[in-house]
Amino acid sequence: MFPLLQQLFYTKFKAKGMDKDYWYENWFDSKYYHILYKDRDTSEANHFIKNLINKLNLQKNNRILDVACGKGRHSIFLNSLGFKVTGIDLSSESINFCKKFENDCLSFHKFDMRNCFKEDYFNLCLNLFTSIGYFDDEKDNFSVIKSMADSVKKNCHIVIDFFNVQNVMKNLVSNEKKQIDDVIFLIKRYIENNKIIKEVRIIDNDLEFSYYEKVSLLELNYFKNVFEKLGIELVSLFGNYSFDEYQKNSERLILFGRKL
Repeated sequence: MFPLLQQLFYTKFKAKGMDKDYWYENWFDSKYYHILYKDRDTSEANHFIKNLINKLNLQKNNRILDVACGKGRHSIFLNSLGFKVTGIDLSSESINFCKKFENDCLSFHKFDMRNCFKEDYFNLCLNLFTSIGYFDDEKDNFSVIKSMADSVKKNCHIVIDFFNVQNVMKNLVSNEKKQIDDVIFLIKRYIENNKIIKEVRIIDNDLEFSYYEKVSLLELNYFKNVFEKLGIELVSLFGNYSFDEYQKNSERLILFGRKL
């Protein structure tokens, strides 16, 4: 049996983190989320952004919206290249972290991506690193893409970077253990109701917490259908961050859409 104080901590955070319906509100605001993903490849991300800029022929005064910006690594890098960037995210922790990087051409806001931040205003809207498909209600997932389309000007682009479902299912690692510093992560992955579920059990010295990630298995045809409904032309399709041609077993599903 845990000591009383420890038991209170465990009960509070386990109950909060294990809420499957609103997992994103709890997990993304947890310090353990940022510990688990702290070693993301920044150089690869920056290389991807540079290639993206070249492919879309962006101009330095263009306005860019980074949807689900997290701790702002893409937004900050884009701003360093001379673009006017706005980052939005539901996580208070992430936005508070990003605020210290703000300047006249870079701002961050706590905002629900299901809503349009500013209509017909941006030259480009980004949703990167599998930051869509979080919601149980399909209307909400549709609303995310609609809000992206609504935010850009006519003939401007939206870019969605999602995992490739075929690749994920083929290479699913069911159980994994990671230790980062003194924190142990016990990760379980499985498919349920057309979603990939990741249960993350965390052991931090004498404390233990549990969280979920849950993402819909959105395939290419899903995005094609949504784009058609929203009047978005699918102009390019890539399978990785080097912009190689998309194949059935590609690692990523990266879509360039143009608002008609």
